[in-house]
Amino acid sequence: MSGALRWLMPEVPLARLAWFRAIVALTAVVDIFLILSSPRQRATTPALYDPIPLARALQLPAPTPTITGALTLLIVAGALGVLLGGLRPTPAWVQHLAGAVLGCAYLLWCTYGMSFGYVAHDHTAIIVAALLLPTAGTARYVDLQETRSTGAGWALRMVQVFTVATYTGSVLAKWVMSGHDLVRWAQSGTFVWAFLRRPNPLNELLVQHGAVLRLGQWGVLALELAAPLVWVVRERWRWVVAAIFLGFHLATFALLGIHFLPTLVCWAAFLPLERYAARIRRRADIS
Repeated sequence: MSGALRWLMPEVPLARLAWFRAIVALTAVVDIFLILSSPRQRATTPALYDPIPLARALQLPAPTPTITGALTLLIVAGALGVLLGGLRPTPAWVQHLAGAVLGCAYLLWCTYGMSFGYVAHDHTAIIVAALLLPTAGTARYVDLQETRSTGAGWALRMVQVFTVATYTGSVLAKWVMSGHDLVRWAQSGTFVWAFLRRPNPLNELLVQHGAVLRLGQWGVLALELAAPLVWVVRERWRWVVAAIFLGFHLATFALLGIHFLPTLVCWAAFLPLERYAARIRRRADIS
């Protein structure tokens, strides 16, 4: 296998896949009820439906309470099946079917949600995860460390790629909107404009300090440009990179009320989740 293929399809423990599937499934349920809830809220106002290209390609009708109710049930049932499917006594077909149902229903939900406003790029990686994780085969929470799969590695790698692309794509958008001049963006009043649109006691303390805000914009630009460097960090230290981006998103939430939760959870695709789970089990057994 060539170096490129080895990078695209690394052998990773199946238990890691199982735990990441569970994280994505739980996040999808949280998303449809607390974050991207517009399909349910606007199902009675079809006049506001402005289908995005994918919705037009699929010829999706305007959502109705029946459609959104059915999608809600499918997503919740699919997520439950994925969670239970990671347990060894559960038949393998449960996680396969549940993963496919969750992926398709969640894609339709997000397509509807983004047809009532702007396309939220914070959902890109998690949609890819929901669609690709079911292709990686059977995986259990307690699979041995030695039980590895290139199929699982490919699915997780694609989630990683789209997670990083969320940040590099943001840099590209800044480059385009600033007239192909990133220095111009970093030296602009973007933060001031954003803080004035979403005022809160914290950002009101900063809005008068232009030098601090410009320094923050340079920091954001540097962080987004550095996102691909996560692949040169040893796996055991990638939690530090994930923690840095967690801090970044906590700051944006505190300052602007923007959380990026769907992207944030996809950083778990970089982490040795099976080791963390085994460590917790050992500590529980000791206690």
